[in-house]
Amino acid sequence: MFYGTIKAVAFDADDTLWVNETYFGEAKSAAARLFSSYVPEDKFLEMLEQTQTCNIPAFGYGVKSFVLSMIEAANKIVPGKIKSSELDSLIALGRDMLTKPVELIAGVKDVLHVLEPDYRLFMITKGDFAEQKRKIVLSGMSDFFEHIEILPEKDEAAYERILSEHDINPNEFLMVGNSVKSDVLPVVCIGASAAHIPFHTTWVHEVVCEDDMRGRDYVELNNISELLPLLTRP
Repeated sequence: MFYGTIKAVAFDADDTLWVNETYFGEAKSAAARLFSSYVPEDKFLEMLEQTQTCNIPAFGYGVKSFVLSMIEAANKIVPGKIKSSELDSLIALGRDMLTKPVELIAGVKDVLHVLEPDYRLFMITKGDFAEQKRKIVLSGMSDFFEHIEILPEKDEAAYERILSEHDINPNEFLMVGNSVKSDVLPVVCIGASAAHIPFHTTWVHEVVCEDDMRGRDYVELNNISELLPLLTRP
């Protein structure tokens, strides 16, 4: 396969350009251990996921929303019994996440160096604006991109708006990311192309059922370096 019509390539950020979900997984496990004297760890994690799903429409994505959900989940499980020290520990988990270094995924800089001269490069990410902005700055990669977009949600309307604002036809656009829900389905639904690069762990909120994937035309890659043969001629 060779994407001969592509002129603009957009990249997701979290778990595509740099590590993200790993830190959330570590914090979830730490919170579950913190309340393991009240309930089994898997019970806490189940309640946390349910609470996050309910809170996303109101609080959005990101660490701050996640901390609120941890506190709410703990209160649902042990109402009126949470100690101030336990609340402090949950807040400390969030504070630690907000100061994590940005760990680039292997191959990212090399791929961007190769593609930059020949393609319009975009970063399209979602989440809390301040959190994403911090990671973008620390990554040192903003100069690669013509435009960086931080969205509250990635859906068809958002992609259509971005393409329209930058005068890009859908058949000229390729989205690269780790989330089928956010980086693949809405993109192929507007007639553009998508490359899915799975991260080693995926947040349950980003998982889609097989029926949603049936008949969708996109490419699956093992790592970001496999993108180059699709976009560079022999």
